Amino acid sequence: MTERVHIGLLGFGCIGRATVRAAEAAAPWIEAAGLSFSCERALVRAVDGKRAPIPLVDDPEEFLEGRYDVVVEVLGGVEPARTLVTALLERGTPVVTANKSLLAAAGDELSAAAARGRTSLRYEASALAGVPFIGTFGGRPLARAVDRVAAILNGTSNYILSVMEADRLSFSDALGRAQTLGLAEPDPSADIQGRDAAEKLVLLLRHLGIASIDRDAIETSGIGGIETRDLEVARQFGGRLKPVVHASITTGAIEAFVGPAFLDGSNALSSVDGALNGIRLDGRFVRGLFFAGPGAGPDVTAATILDDVVETVSEKANRVASGFSRAKLAVNRAPTTPVAPSARWFLRWSFPAAAPDWSAFSDLLASHGVWLGRTHAAQESDGETLWALTQRASRHSIDAALRSSAAAGATRTLAVRALEA
Repeated sequence: MTERVHIGLLGFGCIGRATVRAAEAAAPWIEAAGLSFSCERALVRAVDGKRAPIPLVDDPEEFLEGRYDVVVEVLGGVEPARTLVTALLERGTPVVTANKSLLAAAGDELSAAAARGRTSLRYEASALAGVPFIGTFGGRPLARAVDRVAAILNGTSNYILSVMEADRLSFSDALGRAQTLGLAEPDPSADIQGRDAAEKLVLLLRHLGIASIDRDAIETSGIGGIETRDLEVARQFGGRLKPVVHASITTGAIEAFVGPAFLDGSNALSSVDGALNGIRLDGRFVRGLFFAGPGAGPDVTAATILDDVVETVSEKANRVASGFSRAKLAVNRAPTTPVAPSARWFLRWSFPAAAPDWSAFSDLLASHGVWLGRTHAAQESDGETLWALTQRASRHSIDAALRSSAAAGATRTLAVRALEA
């Protein structure tokens, strides 16, 4: 006997349409699980004569009058998604979402609403969408007890740096290729400036019970300052430059940053190329736990959403009292203000003429607590460029050293952290 599952869609953009297509394409597999999907209606911002394979409404109250077994939220953004999802959860309607912005901004609030409604909130597609990662930890408290997260969570930025390195493209040309392939939005700022990855880090830290923090409190930088020659020198230094998120708990505080970083070649994340995502977790009971795979795209996201729908319905059928436990946003320990970690650094200075004497320049940096390790120099048509890997130093020390190097004639600089393996 097949159970008919009535689905409501909050939003009917690219992901919403992909979800309907995926539901049709996956019908044989879904029926094998004893289910059939029926997409009842979708809420859009304005109908305006739009044509769709399911009924569209633009009145939230009219949408909320529907009777759904589960609602899929793909509106994007924080509002009106927060208001609508909260109302649905509180009345006991399960919700599946891929909305990282919503979860980063209102995860605690939505978790509480799901608890009050004794229903489920699932969000496997919100980060590393094509990797069965988030739900894996729902019933694994020891595996979830991690104190260090390092990941590549934005496929667009990873693709751009990968093709810059492989094909010796400029940043603008690599971005243009990503846009042509549909891997970058017409406005790619959220991806290339690190905001998308920061939101995903916030929701992962909450999901793993590490911390509930504000996205804006995390030091975040983008990849726009990376040049092709930086990628080449990183290779000479035995590593790669990658767009990463990183967080760790040390002595009761949480250290976190989002931005490009130098990864030693022994780091598993250094081999994650193209639009792929990857994450490494370390904790008391697990070391080097690694997941990698496709992290975005409408089809991958839609398939993950439908898997969440199937699990939601299965839980309800099994009379699990509180299904949100498999996608739990509650935090067990909550240092709320992250600090920027000290680290080794990958640095670059460009000089319009000859660089200063290495010995004198090293002394200048050392006066700010920045000690050089491996170095590389290149004479170029527009001057001389120096690169270095440093010993461990604070962000404050690095910024002070860069200000002093500007006084010594450096016109373009780069500073990214070098992560330990």
